[in-house]
Amino acid sequence: MSSSICDLSSDHVSFSVAQERLQEFFEKFVPTKREYCINPECVQETEGAMLYIWEAHSQSYEHIERQTALNITTMWVNGKPHWIRSHYCCECFKKYVLVGDNKNASQNYGNYCDGVQEVDVYFHNEPWPSTWYNCVTKEVHVLTELQQYMLECN
Repeated sequence: MSSSICDLSSDHVSFSVAQERLQEFFEKFVPTKREYCINPECVQETEGAMLYIWEAHSQSYEHIERQTALNITTMWVNGKPHWIRSHYCCECFKKYVLVGDNKNASQNYGNYCDGVQEVDVYFHNEPWPSTWYNCVTKEVHVLTELQQYMLECN
């Protein structure tokens, strides 16, 4: 697995510190027609996000497949778009490449009502709560303790 691109050895958590390592990851990418995430543990490791955030209001969803690989997409970090190429899915890329164990990165899960997963990642100088958008109430909520636990426990 890749390590996080965040510099965990210092207190400086600016995304600019991580850009060099992100560029390295980008340059090593070998384009393919990969359909699913390269992480063999993707199903287990993304289950928390899928069941407790994306499909929070669905009793019928069963998480049994790897998520779709990003391949070529736009990623939003600190409110700015970055073009990336990755064989990981959104959650695995965020977990293994972008955020890692950085407690000062907040994950802001967007509107899944239209079936498109949106996660904006922000880097802070101190811990900051992660959020999710409830498309039923049209409100943004801080992740509950259970949601936070389910994201971290996999």
